[in-house]
Amino acid sequence: MSNVTELVWGGSGKVPLIIGAVLLYAASRASVDALAGVGESTGKRAIGHFFPIAAAAILAAGVRRGDLALSIIFSTSVAALSLVLGSIVLVAPNAEAPATLRRLWPLVLPAALLTLLAGFSGRLTWFHAIILLGEGAALLLAWSELARPDSAANPAPTIKYGHPLLRNLNLVLCVGVSGLGAAAAILGALQISRNLPALSAGTTVVAVLAPLLVAPMLVAGAALSPPQRSWITTTTAVGVVLLNLCLLLPLIILLWYLIHAWHFDLGVVLRMRKDPLPGGPPLIFSLITWRVDNVVLVLLAFVLFPVALGRWRLGRAEGATLIGLYAVYILMEAAAGARS
Repeated sequence: MSNVTELVWGGSGKVPLIIGAVLLYAASRASVDALAGVGESTGKRAIGHFFPIAAAAILAAGVRRGDLALSIIFSTSVAALSLVLGSIVLVAPNAEAPATLRRLWPLVLPAALLTLLAGFSGRLTWFHAIILLGEGAALLLAWSELARPDSAANPAPTIKYGHPLLRNLNLVLCVGVSGLGAAAAILGALQISRNLPALSAGTTVVAVLAPLLVAPMLVAGAALSPPQRSWITTTTAVGVVLLNLCLLLPLIILLWYLIHAWHFDLGVVLRMRKDPLPGGPPLIFSLITWRVDNVVLVLLAFVLFPVALGRWRLGRAEGATLIGLYAVYILMEAAAGARS
């Protein structure tokens, strides 16, 4: 029996990673449907796709792998603005986005710059978390306009779940499936890194897990591209990035303090000891994540700026460039991981 278990869950770690990816994909698509209800909006789409990403990052932090949590946050953000956006632009180039949506796109730049500036200290503290949460609160005001049913940013309403109870039940199931999928995916990434020392767990997250986490956005966006509504996918990708940086990242920073404040007291059986929260260790900002992921994310945010102002439209050439940039980004991450 132990040999069978080792064959399924051991080895290279590909099996749990694939199982986790399937569960996360299903949870992401189902979450979007559950949140959409009788009408869709880019905000609800972003939140639905955000759930599995948040589950993976929180679980990584829960097992005290803060480096993996940060890698998940930044690699999925880079993948959303390069792989997803580039692929959608290739399918439906030059799609004109409503001005209401375009006003949200430049907000990625200040969030990415804030994390880049925080990285100079080499650690992320509760002060950085408060600043990012403050920016996230300001974003809620911008998102409230997008959530209006009469907004031009929203597609025509479509009935998906007739009863609110069914939507809520589906959403709860999606959260549970996201947790199971995240556990399997993190387990697979850690097993791969143990069996292949040259391939770190962070590189596995960037090269394998991040594309799988943003795949539901890509598949859902492809269905919107023929009617020239690819701007919905662009805004959804921007929304996921903003949720990653302004909600998930500060929550991970604060969770890191909490995880290290509560621990078992070895002197007393089954007794937890709580240390002062502010005195706990801050979350270390991995040098690779800061130098590679964060810098590439800032570059992609700069690309969005003239597009948001209506000064530049993304065509097929730009889409191919974004996909090529994502391939270069993975190679840079692999090279940096091999040297560390």
